[in-house]
Amino acid sequence: MTAPHRRLRAIRPVAGYVSPLDKSRQLMPRRCLATPDKLDGMAKTTNKVMRGVAVVAVGAAVSLSVPSPATAQGAHQRCGRVTVDKKAPVIARASVFVKASPRRIWQLHTAIDRWDTWIPEITPAKKRTPGPLRRGSVFDWSPQNMKVTSTVMRVEPLRCTAWGAPVNGIDGVHLFTFKKARGGVIVTTEESWAGKTVEADVPSFQKLLQTGLDDWVLRIKDTAEGV
Repeated sequence: MTAPHRRLRAIRPVAGYVSPLDKSRQLMPRRCLATPDKLDGMAKTTNKVMRGVAVVAVGAAVSLSVPSPATAQGAHQRCGRVTVDKKAPVIARASVFVKASPRRIWQLHTAIDRWDTWIPEITPAKKRTPGPLRRGSVFDWSPQNMKVTSTVMRVEPLRCTAWGAPVNGIDGVHLFTFKKARGGVIVTTEESWAGKTVEADVPSFQKLLQTGLDDWVLRIKDTAEGV
């Protein structure tokens, strides 16, 4: 059952009362009462402003999402199943396009006994294991003024190498990958450093390693291209 309808009496306006709607109309400037042409122009202006806001928002989002050096460059390099130590406090990577044949670059990279002819800063370098570079090969060299004996963990001819070594409290894993590209090869090296020695001053070791890898790939480029 519904309640019976009641006759509503008309409400008389109070003298001097102005409704909120009427008041807003009184306060609105005449120039706000736009014609269709003006409304179209206002819409275009609004769209421009909104696009500008969107660009600023995207820029802010990008600037606020800068990853750490160890993760900034995406997935780690691989040579077979070998990668750098993903949990290491220091990981650096360097990459360069080399306008040379894969074989020329591979020969430079694997002829360890001849590293002194193009990158003397990491020499003397000498293979202990005779024959081609392969898994289990051992060689001595001097990166970052350290005497290092490295053992090769993986070799895929013309594609990649991986070796590792403990030295002065640092456990290092070092990879090189070679990817064919139009007109040449993309050479990438990635290395991780772990251990208490590194943990004592991560920023300094990060800078030291990055500088060394940057120089290494540029030396490969300059030498392979005959600069």
